Amino acid sequence: MSDIITPVMSSNTDVFALDDEPTIEESPRSVSRTVRLARRLAVVLFVFSFGSFVFGAVLAPIIHGRQSAMLEEKLASDLLNGVAPVSNPIALGTPVALIEVQSRDLRAVVVEGSTARELSKAAGHLIGSALPGQPGVSAVLARSRNHGAEFANLDRVVVGDEITATTGQGVHTYEVIDVTTRSSRDMAAFQGEGHMLILSTMLDDSDRLVVRASLTSSVFPAGEPANHTTTTEELGTSGDTGSWGAMARWLFLAALVAISVPFVLAQVGRRVGWMIVVPIAMWIVVEVWSALSLTGPGSL
Repeated sequence: MSDIITPVMSSNTDVFALDDEPTIEESPRSVSRTVRLARRLAVVLFVFSFGSFVFGAVLAPIIHGRQSAMLEEKLASDLLNGVAPVSNPIALGTPVALIEVQSRDLRAVVVEGSTARELSKAAGHLIGSALPGQPGVSAVLARSRNHGAEFANLDRVVVGDEITATTGQGVHTYEVIDVTTRSSRDMAAFQGEGHMLILSTMLDDSDRLVVRASLTSSVFPAGEPANHTTTTEELGTSGDTGSWGAMARWLFLAALVAISVPFVLAQVGRRVGWMIVVPIAMWIVVEVWSALSLTGPGSL
């Protein structure tokens, strides 16, 4: 009688397992590729976030401070030479006044125009409103947080404070009559009675702070009225419409520089090559974040 050989099954053997059941194994290559992609994405997000913080907290105020100082110097020169503008037409970005609330440490040079681009350099005069010191209502907008944030202290202004505005027609004084918080899209925020100065800034995406002051000094004659229709972009509620296109162009240039790096390094050597590439890359980065910073509300 022949021996019957019985296979020995270990306790780990699944007797119900199907022999033809496929074993699914994850490819190490696909795993490593996914991990690398995730790491790169994380690095890009970190650089973007950190760069935005550094630009907003450090570079933007420095750039703004330099531009604002140059504009104030130009205004001082124009006032000294008697050529500061007092009548329309006035070119966008031209300094037209200096606003001060000495008791609240508020001082801002004012340029013509109040879109995000002008407000990234200085406070802006709302086109179509009167110039300070002239008949009617004069409106000035500025930022509360970003860039130079000239109106960061506007919330400290109270009823009774004196505001001075220096223009080509002299020094004009106003007395604050009310301080209110309004909807950011409330057009009535820029309306008033008599001869007034309105200072406004955004508190957040939905609210704006409005300070109204009545002229207490002499009224000076107005020049030619501006033939202009005010847009929402000029009220500080939206960003610069052209900044997205500018950012796309700078990003395209950045891609071209990245593609050309190996060729440049091969032609001139690594040390000289990086000396050429790094300054260009830094310049592009500043321009990209400058354009990005103009996409937010103009007076925030």
